[in-house]
Amino acid sequence: MNNQSLYICFNSIMLLMLMWLPEMVVAQQNISLETCIQKGLENNLDFQIQQLKITYADKAQRSKGSRFLPQVAGGLTHNYSFGSTIDPASNARVSSNIQSNNFTVDANVSIFNFSELWESKLLGDDRTLALQNKAVLIRDYTLQLIQLYYDTYAAQEWKKVVSKQLEHSKEQLERIENEVNEGAKPVSDLYDIQVLYTQEKKIALQTAQEEANKKALLSHWINSSIDSSTTLTFIPPENGQVFIGTGYSPNVKLEELKAQKLTHEYKQLLAGYLPRVTLSYSYGTFYSSTIQGIFDTSLQFGSQLRNNKNQFLGLHVQVPIFSRGDRQRARQLKTIEIQEQQQLVEKTRVDFENSYSLEKQKKRQYEMLAPTLREGLEVAEKSLQTTQAKFEFGRIDISAYRMAKNQVLVASYDLLKNNLYYAMSNSLLKEMDTKSNETASN
Repeated sequence: MNNQSLYICFNSIMLLMLMWLPEMVVAQQNISLETCIQKGLENNLDFQIQQLKITYADKAQRSKGSRFLPQVAGGLTHNYSFGSTIDPASNARVSSNIQSNNFTVDANVSIFNFSELWESKLLGDDRTLALQNKAVLIRDYTLQLIQLYYDTYAAQEWKKVVSKQLEHSKEQLERIENEVNEGAKPVSDLYDIQVLYTQEKKIALQTAQEEANKKALLSHWINSSIDSSTTLTFIPPENGQVFIGTGYSPNVKLEELKAQKLTHEYKQLLAGYLPRVTLSYSYGTFYSSTIQGIFDTSLQFGSQLRNNKNQFLGLHVQVPIFSRGDRQRARQLKTIEIQEQQQLVEKTRVDFENSYSLEKQKKRQYEMLAPTLREGLEVAEKSLQTTQAKFEFGRIDISAYRMAKNQVLVASYDLLKNNLYYAMSNSLLKEMDTKSNETASN
């Protein structure tokens, strides 16, 4: 191949690399916890369903004044009556076929209805509860997402540790293979290192599969694309950050709002003891005429509609007298519901305070344990270095080398897990300490 051909081949390869470079860059995706939370809140179907419930509650609301506007209806009837009657003049039976038309306009106005007065308040409670339910969904979802994110990040970082150990084992395998080929070591040593390398390959594969499964679960949770090529990013929290508050729970607020609605429902039950006053008005007129048959229908009303008009005005007062004790029983049952809800409010508050206090305690414990675990990892790594040197010079067998490697793996895993648990507790406490999700503005 001449220089010109080499030059053309080189340019073609570079062109292909430049064409694929944007896609290679796009394929590497970094995603943080904050981004996951944002995507989850945007894409989760539970929030969209709850938003529809809020919209429904908005549309269902009515003002108190609108409940006392008149209800007006118009009516029109067209009737036929076929028969016979006695003619007084001739004392003979004659045909009596009549058509008639009635026109009415009716209006009813509720002057006083205690139940209607409270109905608008209860519908307002429904909207407030719908908003608070969304806040509860957001809080619960965020807390679970934080735990899932850190579990996935732990699997990602643990795969890196295991892969690094596998590389070291591969180096040892290649070294021993060369020494066996040169006759410096027996074949049994090669078998021993092959067993160790195969076991670590299995662990590395299982770790990669676990990472892929956790990233798939995280992808489903936020309803967005995440695969094994996606790198989860992590910013370690500052040590010594103290949470001095008692936290905020939208669940407690939700139970308090439920208790408030029950109190309003109890007051609405007073309507069973109070009168209801309704004003009614009706305007009507009619027209009638004799006809020979149905095909003789006439709509020539003449002056009848004007002459036959009539009006009705009435005031209806309904006073409860006796209801077999149903009203009193309903109030007693509602009182029990209120008491039960108050206990539930207190239980929810205590449960949250205990969870918040326990999470703060865990965070302190993780922080206290970190120096000991770092020291343990440093010692294990130094031990592995000396053990590896002895193993390479044949002073110890592979079982001691395997034990030293396992000690490093265990120490690395413990430190990684402790650091991530500390960060997760910090993120959980920050979420449990905020009121940003109390209500939604829309």
